[in-house]
Amino acid sequence: MRVGLRIALVFLFILSTCRISYAGNNTLREIVLDVHETPFETQVIKEDTMEDNVEEGEVQEIDITPQKTLKEKLHDVFNLQVSDNDHVEYLLDNILTKKFEKGPLDNIGVWGLWRGGLGETFVKGDNHTNISYDILESRLHGTFRNQKTSFVITTRYVPQKEFNFMQNLFSDTFIRHRFNQHAVLTIGNTRTHTGEEGSWSELLIPFYSRSQISRQFGNIRKLGVRLSGETKYVDYDIAGNSSGTYFTSFFPGAEFCGWVNFKPLANTNGKYGTLKIGGGITAGRRHFNYNNIGAYISYKYKKVKIDFECANGDGYNGRMGADNIHARGYYTTLYYDLTKKLQLVARFDDFTPNCHDSAHHTREYSTGFNWFIKGQALKLMVNYIFREDSIAGNSHKIMIGTQIVL
Repeated sequence: MRVGLRIALVFLFILSTCRISYAGNNTLREIVLDVHETPFETQVIKEDTMEDNVEEGEVQEIDITPQKTLKEKLHDVFNLQVSDNDHVEYLLDNILTKKFEKGPLDNIGVWGLWRGGLGETFVKGDNHTNISYDILESRLHGTFRNQKTSFVITTRYVPQKEFNFMQNLFSDTFIRHRFNQHAVLTIGNTRTHTGEEGSWSELLIPFYSRSQISRQFGNIRKLGVRLSGETKYVDYDIAGNSSGTYFTSFFPGAEFCGWVNFKPLANTNGKYGTLKIGGGITAGRRHFNYNNIGAYISYKYKKVKIDFECANGDGYNGRMGADNIHARGYYTTLYYDLTKKLQLVARFDDFTPNCHDSAHHTREYSTGFNWFIKGQALKLMVNYIFREDSIAGNSHKIMIGTQIVL
């Protein structure tokens, strides 16, 4: 297994298609891994070794855990077995996060992300190779002494032709306060919950690229105030935002974004699988009024999962820009876990970019696999996409990507 892992690591770096990230804070979709650290142990202090201020027979807590060297921590990471592929685990959290004994901060850490893609596209008898490095980010994050308040400052350095350097500089930049497990308040620049998949981190999507409705309507960060949380039967996310994106304008208008997911089988302890049914709306004004309504359903039973999402946008303000046009689409994805480390995925994806011209539509038929070498922390993705476009014509594409979360 170790030989195979070393070969996989070399192969991933040769491909130069990496997502690299360093220790980050918990979110509703992410957990931070505690890498084999043992808790403080309790020791009874005998009478002949007691200090003057310790009563006889009193139990005193002292830290007798030896501090691990960097080599030992890296060895723990190398031998770590990860079986939960539904969350992101930061493997080097203990190494790249500094804890403080005193002061307002409990800890502070760094994080980085580099994401690229290697693709071969075949269209109309021609083919071309595309290698892109579209994300280069760094993050500073910290948690305050009360363990309830945290902050994140994320900056990106890959230029985008649509924006200048400063407009594209800040990504996730916010302060967050967790009242309890059911209520979290976030103020700052964050990814909106426009659509279910549109709100997911790139680290959790089943394919290298998102569905068409997620690319068109969602996957966008906006400045605002956000209240979100989880209960046993309901997850919710409600936000009031500026409709401006990428800091191109101060406040062109206001936007409301709300999404609710219901979990009707939450009380069955997984006996009948897990079911999630949700929906929401994003509505606002940015030089024109727009609204986007979506619905989502997901069911997972043992090794099989299937989800379906649809969206109707009467105007939209998403990752691909704002447009006063009526568009709609839907997708369905099938997941099958061959093993804990190997997952097959298939997707049918239909999109109508202009409902007033229904003759123009695009469809994508995608299939591939995800190899979870160490869960989502070290993953290889291979995708094949057949795209039907009533105007541009048909095309075939092979994508290879990797993901490393450190």
